[in-house]
Amino acid sequence: MFPRRLVALALLSSVVACGALTGCAAEPVDDEDAASLEDGDGTSEDAIVAERQLMGNELADKTISLTFDDGPGPRTAELAEYLAAEGVKATFFINGKNVAGRQQTIDTIVGRGHLLANHTHNHLQLTKLSGDRVVKEVADTDQLIARAQPQGPFILRAPFGAWNGNTARAVNATTMNKYVGSVFWDVGGALTSSAAADWDCWGKGVSVERCGALYLNEIRTKKRGIVLMHDTHGKTVDMMKAILPTLKAEGYKFAALEDVPSVKRALGAASENANGGDGCSSSTVGRTVPEGACVQSRGDQKWHRCEDREWVAASGANDAKCTGPKYPLR
Repeated sequence: MFPRRLVALALLSSVVACGALTGCAAEPVDDEDAASLEDGDGTSEDAIVAERQLMGNELADKTISLTFDDGPGPRTAELAEYLAAEGVKATFFINGKNVAGRQQTIDTIVGRGHLLANHTHNHLQLTKLSGDRVVKEVADTDQLIARAQPQGPFILRAPFGAWNGNTARAVNATTMNKYVGSVFWDVGGALTSSAAADWDCWGKGVSVERCGALYLNEIRTKKRGIVLMHDTHGKTVDMMKAILPTLKAEGYKFAALEDVPSVKRALGAASENANGGDGCSSSTVGRTVPEGACVQSRGDQKWHRCEDREWVAASGANDAKCTGPKYPLR
């Protein structure tokens, strides 16, 4: 759920060579490509339902939001300066462990008008950690963000996109419930013949030119969305400099993440519900709904029921367990 309740995020079903958004290694690799992950009870992430994934599919045609994960890196300040000079506001989802020795980079990000966001401290798979460890991962990076960007907004992206009800409950039981998320992505999740993921491009020796062309192809195909890249890679900075002029020439607009409709609604709901209350926070409805309420998600058009302050699957508006109000899409 959204804060006050963060959402239990269901992973997307995009497919790469070794499975849906997954790598071939036994342990998660250091990027955003994990899926088919399992909780301690053996429940796959794909079976964990979200009333709403924070994505960018409601943006207007030819509108994208640029996000960069895992930094700050050696060339992050250069990227932040470049984007600001081009009039583009981006979001940098930082790992706190990478901030040491790079405080000036953090100051540059904020000073040039970009948004700092929380990607946890050590980039661990949160669904494999205890509740206390999950909270510490978020809180340690929050301390760095709060000093540089004290007024927020506070937005979270879970490493590997791995987020579920247990993880959400752990965070929401603390002062970290100020965070909205988890934020997913629409572009940049997999390297295929028609799309790209920058980390995978560089690991497989794909050129900057070819990787950039694949990003452009996916953006043109989808026309809108939240774009995922990683500013820890110098080649990503080079690629961004190569494709941004093309995007601008083709008439693309660049939305700040907090202006992406799903994120904007979630931030509004978080503000409205800051004083607490039972139920589940819904960005589709724009406020907290009571226990037993059922909502048809804008994200996947499926129905979800508020149960014990978390979202679970519902068969539809006529589900016998939908004892509260029903909110179909209009």
